[in-house]
Amino acid sequence: MKAKYIILAAAALAALSCNKFEKLSKNPYAMESNQGKSESFVQPMLYKTGYNLASVFRSTTSQLMQYAITTTSDVTSRIVANYNIPEGTSDDVWSGLYIQFGNARKMYETAVREDSKSMQAVALVMQSMLISLITDTYGEVPFEDAGRIILVGAESDKYTTGYDSQKDIYRGIVVMLEEANALFAESEDVQFSPICDRTFAGDLDKWRRFGNALYAKVLNRIAMKVIEEDEGILELDDKWGAISVTAKLSELYGCFVSGAGTYPTMRDRGDGALAFFDYDDEYAHTPFYSITSGIWNSVAACDVLMRRMLDTTEKIDSDGITYYSYLSPEKGGHPVDPRWDCYYRKTGAAPTQMLSEAQKRFFDSDEHKSAAGNSLVGRMTNGEVSSGITGKVFDVKNPSHYALMNFSELCFIFAEAGARGYIADASSYGAYQGLLKRGVTENILEWRSDLDDETPEVVDYVNYVLNGEQFSGSTFNSGNALEAILTEKWISTFFVGIESWCDYRRTGYPLLKTNGPAAENKCILPTRLRYPADERYRNVVTYQEALDRWLGGTNNIQTDVWWASTAESQANRLKGRQ
Repeated sequence: MKAKYIILAAAALAALSCNKFEKLSKNPYAMESNQGKSESFVQPMLYKTGYNLASVFRSTTSQLMQYAITTTSDVTSRIVANYNIPEGTSDDVWSGLYIQFGNARKMYETAVREDSKSMQAVALVMQSMLISLITDTYGEVPFEDAGRIILVGAESDKYTTGYDSQKDIYRGIVVMLEEANALFAESEDVQFSPICDRTFAGDLDKWRRFGNALYAKVLNRIAMKVIEEDEGILELDDKWGAISVTAKLSELYGCFVSGAGTYPTMRDRGDGALAFFDYDDEYAHTPFYSITSGIWNSVAACDVLMRRMLDTTEKIDSDGITYYSYLSPEKGGHPVDPRWDCYYRKTGAAPTQMLSEAQKRFFDSDEHKSAAGNSLVGRMTNGEVSSGITGKVFDVKNPSHYALMNFSELCFIFAEAGARGYIADASSYGAYQGLLKRGVTENILEWRSDLDDETPEVVDYVNYVLNGEQFSGSTFNSGNALEAILTEKWISTFFVGIESWCDYRRTGYPLLKTNGPAAENKCILPTRLRYPADERYRNVVTYQEALDRWLGGTNNIQTDVWWASTAESQANRLKGRQ
């Protein structure tokens, strides 16, 4: 039987028979066995979290957020881009990340026994990242009870675990990140074994900076809701009292600018949190290593993304379907986004939310095929494919790493906070424009290590974003700054887990059309994923309580999670289905 997000207490294990222990120890949803030092937990958690998030991006985020579409046109298929979410897809984050959350809890307990403040801090950063990803996917989820199993009788591995409100979960995350920063400051340790940490090579200063960058993300995620609900004040616990979300963001920004301070945070691309993979090591492959080219190529470029990255002209094909043809700079088009051929290998793209017959005709028509009969619609890059513009080779199928959080993301976070007036020192037009410029530039260089910030193609494209790109019909200005910043952040968080989906639900940006011909779910881009199906009979009482408390009694994908239920976000998202 399956039990989720479980840490089995030592006392409970001792009471079980050997056969029972063997059964539970092999349970794929139970905590993984680890008898070593606390630092030995780190690399497996990082790798498996990155593995899970890359898979979720490809299967879910890429289609929800109109980076990609599936080429499946069977009328019986459940298609994410059409908001018809397969059951297995809904389960991915829950089944993958609760395991690692349990491991992070166990790591913390181990570090306490070792009296290691630095490892306690690392474990708290990992717990914060993992539970934020889980709650951001589903809404109210187990948090306080998560990590322990309550056995119902000696021969049963049923359990009951309470669901916490998302607001309470975020209170807990803020406390964990405050605790982590304080522990890092108190610890005299500089490094732990680099063998146990491919992300930061055991550098505890970088771990502290990542924790505080995550803190800025967390505060920015909840700021609009806390301001709307509680005038910006978040009550914590007896130790930490209450914080002003905007004041804390301002303090983090001051440390970002200075590179030091009470909350040192990421300084440059070298501080980015990356999960590493290895093509030549079977224990470090990406989730896509062994899938066939046919399956890989079943996901195609979406024209919503490509029209931002490339200049295009609008055309109508022989079946009356609108599509967009690439216009090169040599023929009068705007500068090319230097990242486009890192993402996709051809300039063609397809509309989203097409009916199955229309989609089939689109891919079969002569306008979308070469003379040799090959599709002109781009597929995600795959190893041996060379770009027609840069001549470089990229591979999002089997890269050396995927990002958990890039440095560029922090630049966008502070740009948005400045444009909203949360941070006085970043609230001038010049300040948040400069942060936007840095975010775009840094992300290009995160993808294109062969370039630098003075390379003409980088300079030309960034200047275009600031002075030529259209956001709701106008170039970048104070009136459309939020749309511009979050649209550019959307482009930059390609293959970064669920980040862009979170931003869309939180703000309504980028502005996306969600009422295409095949769109389901009342034309609402899903606001959450459904709880896994087996929760309703494995966690019967508290599961139903959660449904009744905030979901109106049904496990639907139309109810906003707590931080997304703001007037601004709902108004912006409504535009996409009008």
